Amino acid sequence: MDLLEVFKDSEDLQDFPAGSVIIAEGDEGNHMYVVMSGEVSISIQDKVVATAAAGEIVGEMALIDADIRSATVTAATDCQLAVIDQGSFKSLLKHVPDFTLHVMNVLADRLKIAYGMVED
Repeated sequence: MDLLEVFKDSEDLQDFPAGSVIIAEGDEGNHMYVVMSGEVSISIQDKVVATAAAGEIVGEMALIDADIRSATVTAATDCQLAVIDQGSFKSLLKHVPDFTLHVMNVLADRLKIAYGMVED
């Protein structure tokens, strides 16, 4: 699924300079992001576990389980992100089946990374 195409006309874009914290582990979350440009790093307990580049999502877990943030997301480069709030997220899940499958694939990939961390 080409999220850059889906969100290219989004009116809710935010710019983050390199080094800025976008999501902080332990905070409450009520939105997720699509990386529109640049790259972000995803860390758990100060250990970088993944990166996300243009077209990828971050912060989705907070919209799925309404729990605190499980990771910190930091702008690795200057970047622009599209914001997806709870209402938009639910609408996308309901009306865009490809988006639902995409989110499930992202979660599965991140779960594999988490399992790898436990085994190390």
